[in-house]
Formats: sequence, C-alpha cells, structure tokens
Amino acid sequence: MRRATVVACFSLALAACQPAPPTPPAPVPEAASAGQVRQQNFIEGTASYRERINLPSGSQLQVQLVDRQLADSPAAVVASIDIPATQGPPFAFQLPFEPGKLRANGEYGLHASLRDGDGRLWFVTDTHTPATPGSSAPVQVTLVRVPADARAHMTDTRWLCGEQRLAARFDPEPANTVTLSFGEQPLVLTQTTSASGARYSDKFNNEFWNKGREARLTLAGKTAVDCRQIDTATPWDSARSRGLAFRAIGNEPGWLVEVGAGATPSVHAELDYGDRVLDIAQADAGDGQWTGRSSEGANVVLSVQRKTCQDAMSGEDFPATASLVVDEKTYSGCGRYLTE
Repeated sequence: MRRATVVACFSLALAACQPAPPTPPAPVPEAASAGQVRQQNFIEGTASYRERINLPSGSQLQVQLVDRQLADSPAAVVASIDIPATQGPPFAFQLPFEPGKLRANGEYGLHASLRDGDGRLWFVTDTHTPATPGSSAPVQVTLVRVPADARAHMTDTRWLCGEQRLAARFDPEPANTVTLSFGEQPLVLTQTTSASGARYSDKFNNEFWNKGREARLTLAGKTAVDCRQIDTATPWDSARSRGLAFRAIGNEPGWLVEVGAGATPSVHAELDYGDRVLDIAQADAGDGQWTGRSSEGANVVLSVQRKTCQDAMSGEDFPATASLVVDEKTYSGCGRYLTE
C-alpha cells in the first residue's frame, strides 16, 4: 500500500514538471498585413500667397494633380477641384483622385490658380510643386501674384462659330488661358501643349483649338463646330463698349432694346424687325424695371428677371428674362446686364 502511494506521488510530480503548451500567436490585424495597407485616395494641403490682399467676392481656387511626363496630352491633368476662396489665405483643400488614372512611373505635382468671379487670374503657381498620390503628408502650395499690367498683353478677338458669335480673350503667360464670352457665364479654358496651333480645354471637355484665323469649338455634350475669326464686334460687345448697362432681344417679331447707365438712363428699342423705333431720353429706373414715355408718346415698360432664358432662334443661353410692354403690346425675350 505504501509503495502504491509513493508511485502515485511520483507520477503527479512528474506531470507537474512538464512545460505548458505554447500560447498561440495573436492574429495580425488585416490592415497591417502585407499588401493590405490602405492608401488615401486624396491629397490634402493648403494654398497661400504672401501679399495681404483681399480677393473679390466670387473668387475661386483651382487645384490640379498633374503628371509632368504627360504635359503634351490632355491626360496630364489627373484630377481637378474648384473651391470658393471665401476665407484665407491659407486655403485648405482636399483633392480626390482616381487611383486607376495613375501611372507607375508618373511624375506628379500640383498646379493651382486663383481667379475672381469674372475669370481673371490673380494668383498662380509658377514652379512645380511635387505631390505623392496616396501619401498622407500635407502639401504646401505657394502662389505668386499676377502683375496688374499683365492684362495689357491680353488679346481680344471675335469669332463666328457655326451661327454663333463669340468673343475670345487670350491671356498669355503666366495665365495661358482663353476666356470665351457667348453665354450666361464666361468660359475660361487653359492652354495645353499641341502639335500645332493653340489648344485650350478644361475638365468638362470644353475645347477651343485655334490655328491662325481658324478654330474649332467643342462644348461638352455637343458636336464640334468650325470657327473663323471676324473683325466685326458682336452686338453685345458693341453695346458694352458704348457704355450701355443692359440689352435684350426677342423673336416673332424680332425686336431689341438697349438701356443706358445711371439713375435716369436712355432707352432705345427697335420693334417688329426694325419697322418701329422708340427712344426715351430719360427713363425711370427701378429694381429690374425701366419705365417711361417715348418721344412719339408710347408708354414703355421694360421688366427684367434674373432667370435663365434661352433664345428660341439661336439656342443661346442668357442670364436674364426680359418683357417689354409698349402700350398694350408685349414683347418677350432674353437679355444680359453688360456691366457685370
């Protein structure tokens, strides 16, 4: 009996000396596994300039992710974003991009510009700012002031594209843009390198490609049309150069009206395809309305609403809807303020 007890105690002691089974390793988090590290699909940073200048209302900052090795092609711009420049500098931005558009050997950087509400360039980057897509490191972009006298080198031209007249203002370095004026808002396109001629485009596939006095205009979603440079100003440019404040046109029957500037402006109207002409030397100006009596005694009321209007004949869009009442006859059409 004593022997059995000793054997049992010896067996228990031997079992107690055996090493404990190893603890299984903790699982590696999925995000830390090889090949599973997530990269952010946007570039963060700030854009600033040194001058103490307040930008006009409606100014916008544009930041683009550019592949320098593709500078000669439209594919150079990988991503672009427009941000209201309301407070700052500095202006914080977050530029998203599509990873599928990146190339393994691409040389990427940021280009930025600041424009006012009329599309005029105020500040621009003049050097390459390197950027690494996928990196979380913020990028600092520095812009330089475009000299005020740079506008003196702008070139104003006029074109007939299909049946549509437009004005084109070419702004050389450092802006390298063309501003097309023909619709509700000016269209600002940036120059890109081409094998021949001067090609201007934007991220919405709008394009103006001119070679001498000929060009081709492509608007997003529309068929390209051929253009030719003309020497005569558009009626809208002519009215603006004469200091007029508002102009409107209409059809069936064709009519137009032009309003001068000031508290008691002159009003000139041509009605019924030009068969009847009315002039008011001093009209009463109200909020979006001008009233008066013409030299021949007709009562005239011109009312304007800031509502998008499309001309039925040309298909051109205008920022204002106009209604001209002469005595008891009403003429409806579209118009544009010329001082904005």
